[in-house]
Amino acid sequence: MTGPLPVATARRLTWPQLPQGVRDTVEQRLGAPVLAAESQNGGFTDGVAARVDLDNGTRAFIKALAAEHELAPDYRTEARIAAALPADVPASRLRFSLEAEGWIVLVYDDVEGRHPDFVRPTDLAAALTCVERMASALTPNPLPWAVPITTPLGPLLCGWHTLRADGAPAGLDPWSARNLDRLADLESRWAEATEGDTLLHADLRHDNMLLTRDGTVLAVDWAWACVGADWVELVYLLPAVAAAGADPEEIAAAHPLTRRADPSAVDAFLCALAGFYTLSGSLPAPSWSPHIRTHEAWYGRLCRTWLARRTGWS
Repeated sequence: MTGPLPVATARRLTWPQLPQGVRDTVEQRLGAPVLAAESQNGGFTDGVAARVDLDNGTRAFIKALAAEHELAPDYRTEARIAAALPADVPASRLRFSLEAEGWIVLVYDDVEGRHPDFVRPTDLAAALTCVERMASALTPNPLPWAVPITTPLGPLLCGWHTLRADGAPAGLDPWSARNLDRLADLESRWAEATEGDTLLHADLRHDNMLLTRDGTVLAVDWAWACVGADWVELVYLLPAVAAAGADPEEIAAAHPLTRRADPSAVDAFLCALAGFYTLSGSLPAPSWSPHIRTHEAWYGRLCRTWLARRTGWS
């Protein structure tokens, strides 16, 4: 079962809603006043995300979030990672970050482009090439202080264990309920299965990628960056590809990263992703992201369908 998500997936603040002092500080760092700001409504957070036109004829992309927001640590992590990425990584470039008057602000070079549409073969091919380029540029991991994959994902990728402990809730789909013990067992292997020495974005979806005018794709929003096996990046992306109607197994079988990966390791990580999306998609939506549970429930179905195909479990 697939279907389009709403175009506006978050309730975002706008540039004019930032305190005047914060805007003044950003403009001073930019070296020019902001003449116009166009809010970008994709993604699942409620912070400012705006493309701005400056008085000097240039453009920039500005993200901002209140420092007490529950996602503020993610913005700080993103700022640190984005500032340290090697130049050959296909990513948007951070100009600077700052904290002022209770706000965290990240300012990037503006990228002229759009999110790739995985229904279009050329967009999908460009995204798959981006994943391969990222693995090449980020192996071995260039940031010795980057955390292992278990640090950001460990607290999340335990959905099947949680569901089993709850006694297979009534709303659980029949396939998951029948296979819950096997799913929890397979999920328990994901941490060891994903060990590696590649710096991963670890949150790739179409809305965290930009297709530029020259046909290349860049990865944005590096808040979840961590170190693990290079093929993890593609497996994380493939539910978004499946959502566009493509066959994730066909792509996994052909792509250089997953083609050489241990199939049982891929199964373990895919199982853990399926458990996360299945559990999280059943929870109440936070006020700052009203559509995130719809997204997660949908991705849970896609991951379960793919996993059932790979395992042969009925």
